[in-house]
Amino acid sequence: MRRRLSFVLAAFIAGGAVLAAQTAPAATAGDGAHASRPRQYTLAECLALAERNHPSLWAAGARLAGFRAQLDEAHWTPYWQSWSGNASLTSIADARGAAPYTQAGSNALNTSFADGVNPWFRFGLSGGIPVYTFGKIEWIGRAAEAQARAGEWEREKFRQQTRADVRRAYYGVMLGRDMSAAYVDVSGKVDKVLESIKQKLERGDPGVDQSSYTRLDIYRDTLEWRAGDPQKRETIAMSTLRFMTGVQSDFDVVHAPLERPEGEVAPVVTYLTAARLHRPDTNQARAGIAARRAQLEFAQARLFPDFALAFAAGLNIARNAVIQNGWVFNPFNSNGFYFGGPLLRMQWNPDILPGLARVDFAAAQLEEVRALMRLALGGVAVEVENAYGVVLETRQREDRFGHAEGVTKKWLERVQGEVERGAKDTAALTEPLQLYLDARVNHLYALLDYDIALAELARVTGWDAAATPGAVR
Repeated sequence: MRRRLSFVLAAFIAGGAVLAAQTAPAATAGDGAHASRPRQYTLAECLALAERNHPSLWAAGARLAGFRAQLDEAHWTPYWQSWSGNASLTSIADARGAAPYTQAGSNALNTSFADGVNPWFRFGLSGGIPVYTFGKIEWIGRAAEAQARAGEWEREKFRQQTRADVRRAYYGVMLGRDMSAAYVDVSGKVDKVLESIKQKLERGDPGVDQSSYTRLDIYRDTLEWRAGDPQKRETIAMSTLRFMTGVQSDFDVVHAPLERPEGEVAPVVTYLTAARLHRPDTNQARAGIAARRAQLEFAQARLFPDFALAFAAGLNIARNAVIQNGWVFNPFNSNGFYFGGPLLRMQWNPDILPGLARVDFAAAQLEEVRALMRLALGGVAVEVENAYGVVLETRQREDRFGHAEGVTKKWLERVQGEVERGAKDTAALTEPLQLYLDARVNHLYALLDYDIALAELARVTGWDAAATPGAVR
């Protein structure tokens, strides 16, 4: 009865599976691959996505847009700041007749809302076009241009930092996967050795003892808890990449092992020269000096007056004021464009003593930025030389650990071959396994440190090619 019930249940499940396969929509091979594995991004793609989506770069771009808007304001404000317009709408009673003989009675002075009052509209526009300002327009424009350039270099600084962070996270993912693979490989070999020793102990083989099994079993437990570290690294690095690239789903990186970058590191003078040319901090400081110098010139120019070509336009409409031939002046109905006052107008605020104080303040700010420029150049040189020293140290460490990994791997392979031929006992694999895993993990850490050191060298020089020594010429 139980066998028959099992057969009926299996037939029912199989029939349901066939029916689901017949009614389900057809899926292509590409759809299946896409569902089973998310899209894999290369390092170049992650860098491009981070430059497009990182919030810090968006904020720096917004500040740069504000600086450019202020630049437009500085270009146009001198030509519009002296303009003014006014308009009014009021009421007026009847006003008729010639100048000596008005036709308006005494009620023109005692009006009410019932005495035929009509509206009186007035509009006026006046201003001037600067002719000579002793350089005010030029210097305020130069200051705004320098500020915009400083904003551009500030955004470049955030871009370089973002690229370094993306490289660090990307290499972190690769390190975690390589370390996990190394632990899985060695753990499998240790399990085989443990099983072999256990069988020999059960048979009473005098060639092995319980202490060898215990030591290897403890080492196996050590591998278990050490294997959690690469998983943690990969998880943290992957979440960091998702945040910086802006891709929250269907995201993965290319499965590739950590390898030593090709090419040799250039002399330190190459990177020092690159920092003077490309480092965002130094270029931002140069733009700051240009801005402060322009502000000093502007403060000096403010001590002198401005000369402008003055003109005005006006419009007056009053229905109750009827124009008569005898009127000497008609303030009620007029329109036109005319030069207001003198043809050339001078405007000057004679605040000599406050103006001299502003000049001193601008000169002090200029001297401050120059001192910061010298500090930036000296600090950049220190940073570049320190980063260069780290690159050399990590390269040497990677080379030594790489050699150690190769030696221990050959040793392990040789002992493993001897064990398979029966020349040595399985317990002989314990020491080569331990030393090989340590050398492999140390080599992976050295590779990570070398890649990160190159990324940091690219950041402190502002020269992105420094991250790949093969691209340096």
